Amino acid sequence: MGHRWRALVAAAALGWTAATLAACGTSPSTADVAGSRRCAATASVTDTAINLGLLYSGSGVGADPSIQFRAGVDARLDEQNAQGGINGRHVAYDLQNDESRPEMNLVVGRRLAEEKQVLSILQFSVAPTGAADLLDKAGIATVEGVVPNPVNHSNVFSYSRPLSQQPPSSNWGEFIAQHGGRRALTVSVEFSEATQALAGFAAQSLRAAGINVVGTLQAPGSGFDTAAFGARIRATGADSIIAFVPASIFYQMVAGARAAGVNLTVALGNIATYDPTALAGVGAAAAGAYSFLDYAPFEIDSPAHRRFQTAMNLYSPQAAGHPQGVSLIGWISADLLLRGLEAAGPCPTRQTVLDGLRSVQNYNADGLLPAPISLRSGIGAIAPCYDYVQVNQAGTGFDVVRPAPQCGRILS
Repeated sequence: MGHRWRALVAAAALGWTAATLAACGTSPSTADVAGSRRCAATASVTDTAINLGLLYSGSGVGADPSIQFRAGVDARLDEQNAQGGINGRHVAYDLQNDESRPEMNLVVGRRLAEEKQVLSILQFSVAPTGAADLLDKAGIATVEGVVPNPVNHSNVFSYSRPLSQQPPSSNWGEFIAQHGGRRALTVSVEFSEATQALAGFAAQSLRAAGINVVGTLQAPGSGFDTAAFGARIRATGADSIIAFVPASIFYQMVAGARAAGVNLTVALGNIATYDPTALAGVGAAAAGAYSFLDYAPFEIDSPAHRRFQTAMNLYSPQAAGHPQGVSLIGWISADLLLRGLEAAGPCPTRQTVLDGLRSVQNYNADGLLPAPISLRSGIGAIAPCYDYVQVNQAGTGFDVVRPAPQCGRILS
């Protein structure tokens, strides 16, 4: 996959380099460009540019998805810049890689906050806890593409309720019950506290729906033995599974359980299992398996999806041929931050961007979310609504499950 990122190339060609991003501040006058040029000076906004940060796990365990996320961000920002940016200002970002490590997340988070003095941050990291306190204290709005931990920072925003947010949602349990599941098994990844915590939340959701949780299993992160794991599933007596594992393992797990004689009523995978490449490795043996999504699946083919694909073709062609959910997450995350920048007025500051994002209501990313969200009460209060997809009988793709979306309640 190519590493030529059009947003940075365009910024360099037009003279918007990191060295020249020295900028503008807080006293609003008018909403036009001339008014914006009378702003008090700050380091993150100039008369012609807004400088953001993009903090991602560009190497280590989070590397591959982060590349897709960045491609989606680039497509949305470049589209905005082609239309004149925000109040006539070109939107660029300074890229920092935390190498999937919390201690490095702190280092590069501090670099963005203090040395680069960015206005706001887009983040897609498996290790965001490193800089979380620092960014909160600095008052930097941080739009997260994935929120692996419960949120206790008021500067963090996302388009979806964190999966790990307590109390959990009734959604997963209700879905499995509605589709005939009665005895369920949860599956997580060995040595992964995050996936094991999600399996525990899923167990609460299952029990709230009246489903008997017959056990929990942990899958190895590598060297997966399909037959052996299928036998372990059979031994539990489960008729359903909900799994927080990588897509390739999930589909092998479903195939292995069926080969072992398990009559799986429901096999439900997490957001990451909506992956046609991983599905192709198993094919029809995974027919009927489900995945839940916190964004609208590509199969809906809405005008918003077509707009996304057009922008990907123009601005992120290296990732456009096989669009993935993570690139759509990057697009939505960038779009949400742009809404906050627009609401921040002609002289944006860190505080006005925070206020702008907190004012967002009835946001649905032009139809890319299962249901509209409001950020007034924080992302923990976002309704737990998901779209579901199901592997078709040929094992070649996905069908949208109707009705959609399906919204649960927050368990007390």
